[in-house]
Amino acid sequence: MHVLVVGGGIGGLTAAIALRHHGIDVTVLEQAEVMAEIGAGIQIASNAAIVLREIGVETAIRSVGVKPLSYDYRDLRTGKMLYQAPLGDEAATRYGAPMYNIHRADLVQILLEALPRECVKFGARCASVSQSADKVEVRLQSGEVLHADVLVGCDGIHSVVRRQLRGEEEKHFANILMWRSLIPAADLEGLGLEERGNYWFGPGRTLITYWVRPKNLYSILASVPANEVHRESWAEDGDISEMLRSFEDAEPRARAMLEKCKSAFITGMYYRDPIDNWTSGRITLLGDAAHPMVPFLAAGAGQSIEDAWTLARVLSRKQNDVPGALLEYQRRRLPRTTRIQAGARAVVKLMHETEQQRVLNRNGRWKGMARIDPLAETSWGLAWDYDVVKSVEGPPGEVLNVTGLREGKQLQRPESQRAFNMWKYAFQPEDVARGHDGLRDAYERFLTTNFPAPDDIDTEEVELGDVKAWRVSRHGSNGRNVVLHFHGGGYLIGSAKGSIEYAARLANAVDGVCYSVEYRLAPEHPYPAAIDDAISAYRALLARGIPSSSILLSGESSGGGLAIALALALKTAGDPLPAGILSVAPFADLTLSGPSIRTFNGDDPAANRDLLTFMGASYFQGHEPTDPLVSPLFGDLKGLPPLFLTASKGEVLLDDTTRMAERAKSSGVDVTLRVVEDSVHVYTIFPFLPETKATMDEVATWARRHLQSNQPHGQAAE
Repeated sequence: MHVLVVGGGIGGLTAAIALRHHGIDVTVLEQAEVMAEIGAGIQIASNAAIVLREIGVETAIRSVGVKPLSYDYRDLRTGKMLYQAPLGDEAATRYGAPMYNIHRADLVQILLEALPRECVKFGARCASVSQSADKVEVRLQSGEVLHADVLVGCDGIHSVVRRQLRGEEEKHFANILMWRSLIPAADLEGLGLEERGNYWFGPGRTLITYWVRPKNLYSILASVPANEVHRESWAEDGDISEMLRSFEDAEPRARAMLEKCKSAFITGMYYRDPIDNWTSGRITLLGDAAHPMVPFLAAGAGQSIEDAWTLARVLSRKQNDVPGALLEYQRRRLPRTTRIQAGARAVVKLMHETEQQRVLNRNGRWKGMARIDPLAETSWGLAWDYDVVKSVEGPPGEVLNVTGLREGKQLQRPESQRAFNMWKYAFQPEDVARGHDGLRDAYERFLTTNFPAPDDIDTEEVELGDVKAWRVSRHGSNGRNVVLHFHGGGYLIGSAKGSIEYAARLANAVDGVCYSVEYRLAPEHPYPAAIDDAISAYRALLARGIPSSSILLSGESSGGGLAIALALALKTAGDPLPAGILSVAPFADLTLSGPSIRTFNGDDPAANRDLLTFMGASYFQGHEPTDPLVSPLFGDLKGLPPLFLTASKGEVLLDDTTRMAERAKSSGVDVTLRVVEDSVHVYTIFPFLPETKATMDEVATWARRHLQSNQPHGQAAE
């Protein structure tokens, strides 16, 4: 087998080395006449270092690169530490290899030297590509024509090979410009810039800085809003004074560092949307040609390196079926690279917030994440915690998709698989890329599209005290029981209006009325906003003359935790307690100590450890997460009203549910626990599931046993 690789960058050279490592002949076509020392710093995380170790170049990288001790996030204006992600030997132990910072030119040179000279053809600019059933053809601009068995386009975001395969495609500008510079160590004496990722964040701008040659050369990536650089065109060389103006209010050490820059070049931040196919016959794409991404998850080069190993390995196993091998390569890589593309854009959005309140919310989230994720696995693990060398030996379906779900995961029954798929496709790459704003829009779309309000109900937007809610009941219902319901969504997403269909079924179950509460959401409204709203809504019902003995609290996921936290707050305050609590898969432990969160991570289409960390930290921020009003699992449950708990086997919040049941029972609470097989998170919101009907029938019986509605409520309950 002979493979032609178009493009001699990091991805192309790594692919060539990996192919040769697997006994496959390769020629790299590089358009440059010589490899010049261009570019600035690059970060090679553990996931990529594992591959570089496998192909025999890690020792050379270690000899010229830097192993950072941590990523230190600081406020650009004050210098205050916002967050720290430990690296160094800890990262090597955790992820299987260290993180390296290195000059891009040094890495390219190391890769080039690992190949025989005859493997790389310089001055070879690709003009066109074509293929037949048994070979590929590349025509160079010089007129030379080359043939091989396989063609791999590694020619970057402006890929000629991709254009030949897919035609012209839109490229997106992120409205961010990036200044890059390198500073000799002698110019930085006295600034205390340790061998760490020294990062600063300000409104709309960032400084990403680190050593790339030990005690020798320092790399700066300064990103600013596009409208701050005024010129008719962006030349590669930039005016340093323009960069300094964008950081005129930086804290002294950051400002002093920038003032040492003698030259810089400036580029725009571009990306393309994920695609669903990058392979055709004997031609495929790799790296930025396949999945160009914004450079804010330190992942672009790493993904191309992962691509390279996967491509080489599957080709070595299927040399008699090249098209099949390339399709397998794509199947193994596309879900993961889509996840990283979306994640990188979400990080860009997060790190370049411009509104002061959103900046404060972000910093508060980081503070919360430091409490429950001290090793920063949620922030960086989605990219780094991956061993492609091991992964490629397993089934393709084990790869995690954009929402952190194993692509090959299936449930047993058609009904449960239908619900599973609804969760699986609820959040698209663009939704994830937009951060919590995108997740909110997607979840509202998911609820309103899949669970529209039925025609046979009455709905009305009302106020319970100072809290908005939706009052839901059947046409003509005179039932006097009331459900006070709190929707799910990790305190970050979801809405009362989106829960109307479920609220109608809750009202039917108690033969009465359901109030679905529009409590305030994080990160704009962190703890105690949600619990304060819950208390206000409950007391408003009492003020309307509704006896507590006729009120049932209800919630799913975070709403389930909130319902229990509300009961704890009412007990402490001496308020009359409700007749019972229905809690479906409660998010009851925001420290994420439940074993099922790790055990079933990747199996649950609705939630995963990373998402729960992000959501939980957005809510409690600087508050202590073991506070029972944040995590009711840690509360004194003695004296709570009867509790109906339910969850599905295999969901990440299963242990939050079962541990809550165990602790409540040991505290003398009347507990009903129902754990269903072969189903999904908050299965009760899916009305077509048989287990939903069975549970709602059981809830109705349970409610009749505990609710007391002997006295009329008057107009308030109608």
